Amino acid sequence: MLTPRRHRAVAGAVLLTLAAALSGCSLLTHPPAEVTAAIDRATQAIRQSAGVAGATSEIRPRDLKDGGPLSNPGAWTATITVDADESGVDVRALAESVGRNATIGIVSTTALLRIPGEDGAADAQLNFTPLPDATNIITEPDEMADAVLALRELAGARSVAVFDHGDPATITADTDRWADLTASVRALPDFGLNALSAITLRAEADGNEGGAAWLTIDASSPTVDFVRFLGELSADKAVESVLFTGVDIRRDLAAQRPDLWVEVATAGDVDTVAGMLTALDVSQTTVAGVPRASFTVSTRSDSARRETGYLGLPPGSAEPDDRFFSTPNPAAADDFDPVAAADQLQRDRAVVTALLDAAGDAAGIRGPATVTIGPCATGADQQVQGSVVIPIFEIADSADEAFDAITTGWERQGIRKSDRAMGTDFYSAADKSLDTLSIRGGTEGISISVATRCVLSG
Repeated sequence: MLTPRRHRAVAGAVLLTLAAALSGCSLLTHPPAEVTAAIDRATQAIRQSAGVAGATSEIRPRDLKDGGPLSNPGAWTATITVDADESGVDVRALAESVGRNATIGIVSTTALLRIPGEDGAADAQLNFTPLPDATNIITEPDEMADAVLALRELAGARSVAVFDHGDPATITADTDRWADLTASVRALPDFGLNALSAITLRAEADGNEGGAAWLTIDASSPTVDFVRFLGELSADKAVESVLFTGVDIRRDLAAQRPDLWVEVATAGDVDTVAGMLTALDVSQTTVAGVPRASFTVSTRSDSARRETGYLGLPPGSAEPDDRFFSTPNPAAADDFDPVAAADQLQRDRAVVTALLDAAGDAAGIRGPATVTIGPCATGADQQVQGSVVIPIFEIADSADEAFDAITTGWERQGIRKSDRAMGTDFYSAADKSLDTLSIRGGTEGISISVATRCVLSG
């Protein structure tokens, strides 16, 4: 028979166990020994790197539906936080060390390298994360370090952060500095490449009278005048938040349109701000080759008060016919059209030929290229396949400069590095028009192979 005291103790234990079960973890379960050992080794190796003031780690369970049971290493995730010394840090060397040691196959690991600002430079953070399913973009640690070194010196930047898988770098700054920062960022020689493929300017709510604000820019859009307008709009006391999302070259361009979301304080402010957006001048709202941005203005407390439209167009205007052009893929068609398939293959042949010729031009010498139409790897359907060996050693002692010139040209076209294996770098096109693209250096020169997506052959 339970005494009242024992009854309360048992009841408390039951409630505690139930709470633990509902929270998705067990009070009696710890990370598997191999997970703890791997994270401890990585953290200790990072601590021993030059320029590290301290490093800590945290291991926690994922949501059980993602990888349970907890005895499985895949059910756990880890974060290593690294604080750099306050001065004299070799950012490139430290980034390489953190990136290398945080690559732990046994457990999904994120590493955060925090570098305090010095001599007027902004605080910086480099984010190393597991490769997400949604992208195959890989940015090397030295490229991340170069981006940080460039961004932290920009006037007006309070803090900066860069990422390793294609997410835009971020600059935290007051909104009245946004226009100047946009011009400064676009003047950087590497803007549009690697860790600087795009930039998100953000303002913290506590440092901005109008509330939180967020703006993503690329090499051409939006215009500096529009950035200045958004900075002024976000400072209005009637505006609670501003979010502008630009074009993401990692996604299908044909499905994208830049978008602005503004939250305001009252229902009356909805009409006022929407009127301002529809009245914007064409010089502020349009960029050649980029779809006109849509907008939504709403109140946070009254979801029924909402106005939508397109920047600079009258209320009620139909969607502009200005989306990015997308070539249909005959392989995905429900009804096979042999004429369309043949036309697509010829267009693909022209694309591959131009890509290989451009690589030679970037290197300073062309090689004999081969471009054919053949069966896909599955044996069904057809695709264009091309290859070339650029004889770079006929004009240079090293292939490095030519190699970088070729891949930089690809990056500027939205063709991004996606993998590396056995000395070969692999690239992927944002519009998925290429099935494979690879480049490697060898004793004969620079070898490039490319294949387009498969086209239905009947």
